[in-house]
Amino acid sequence: MRIKAECSYNGSSFHGWARQAGQRTVEGEIEKALFTILRSEIKIQAAGRTDAGVHAEEQIFHADLPDLNGRLSDFYYLANRLNCLLGKDIVLRKIEPAPAGFDARFSALSRTYVYRCSPGRSSRALLLNGFVWDLNFTPDLDLLNSLSSNIVGLKDFASFALPNPGGTTIRKVEEACWHRETEGCEKGIIKFTIRSDAFARKMVRFLVGAQICVAANKKPENWFLEKFSLSRDFPPLAPAHGLTLEKVEYPKDDMLKDRARITRAVRRKEELGG
Repeated sequence: MRIKAECSYNGSSFHGWARQAGQRTVEGEIEKALFTILRSEIKIQAAGRTDAGVHAEEQIFHADLPDLNGRLSDFYYLANRLNCLLGKDIVLRKIEPAPAGFDARFSALSRTYVYRCSPGRSSRALLLNGFVWDLNFTPDLDLLNSLSSNIVGLKDFASFALPNPGGTTIRKVEEACWHRETEGCEKGIIKFTIRSDAFARKMVRFLVGAQICVAANKKPENWFLEKFSLSRDFPPLAPAHGLTLEKVEYPKDDMLKDRARITRAVRRKEELGG
């Protein structure tokens, strides 16, 4: 039986999502909890692998479970049992039967990440310690949005991502923008929201680092723009703790299988045109 599960986690004490020998990871902790309860080796597959120190408000994963009997067949009860083992850094929000053809990674239409920055010490959000990059200046939001408008579209992000042997750095970004929160516990925080069909390795953190570098007058605007066509050394990498996976979207159930097939096809340079 395949399940679809939603979880949140504070990535501060994890060496990323993906299981690694000798390291504490989100995937490893969830699989360990599943083994403890089900007495069976269960492998899970997430919508996306977050880096060490990166958080998630909504991470989706699937798993193929053996037949469940008794109270364990109640997914609400199973989620509570797992949460008791997972501690304070991970919480399972929901477990449900997966629709036919569902694959947490390949069926996804888009992922949305938010990067949070605190512009100057006077606007520090103490309740968000560990989730915000503290800047020592106040960036010009108009400048940042002028830069981020160039991110949207089908582009090769090779200059903003670590190499992916056998894969591609071509991604279709559907939204990229900055805004300032005006109320609540995030008042004063500036947030970069980016939504794409998928992300290359460290892509969001490189994009944020490059934009902040320009906003701090360390690089000219054309340096950022030229990086989309010229392969150069990587820009500064924004700290991991400011980044959160906020949302994963999927198509209607009858489109899941087709979406997975399309996603598995590797994009080529020819698709970029021009």
